[in-house]
This record gives sequence, C-alpha cells and structure tokens, in this order.
Amino acid sequence: MSHSGRHSGAIVERRAAERKPTALLAFAQHPNGTRFPCQVKNISDRGAMLEFLGSHALMLETVFDLVLANPEMRYAVKLVWLKDRTAGVVFCSQAE
Repeated sequence: MSHSGRHSGAIVERRAAERKPTALLAFAQHPNGTRFPCQVKNISDRGAMLEFLGSHALMLETVFDLVLANPEMRYAVKLVWLKDRTAGVVFCSQAE
C-alpha cells in the first residue's frame, strides 16, 4: 500500500500568537450577570481556549466577559468556535 495518499499527521499551526497552556479558573459572564464556570486551557495575546462543565458552553452568547478568579482581571471576548464543552474566544480588542 502506498503511503503517498496518507495524511502525515502533522498539525499545521494557523495562529499568529503563541499559545501558553494554563489551568486558570474563570467565569464566562453574560451582560445580564449570568456566570458559567470554566477553565482557561490555553491563552495567547489574541484569545483563549475555554473548557466548561456540563452543557454550559452551549449557553454562551456571542460576546461576553471572561472573568478570571482574580475579579480584577476581566476581558471582553467574542466566541469564535464551539465544540462540545470547549470554546475558542478572541479578545475583543483583537477582533475589531
């Protein structure tokens, strides 16, 4: 069997900013005050990947605040992708 038709398995990185793995605890907070706990799995200068418990990711609005465990750290974010319990967001200052 020829190997020429097989995918090499290499991952092509399309992000312009380097991601840093984290385990930060945070909340997705909607404008009406509703909060969903999450964990920031990785973060870059442009955005982050969030993991939620249960089906909370399905209840996300397009734009919300990402509030880290330290309440003074709050970022306006925009939802870019959603898969199961995981969501990718971009910081709004980078989305414009």
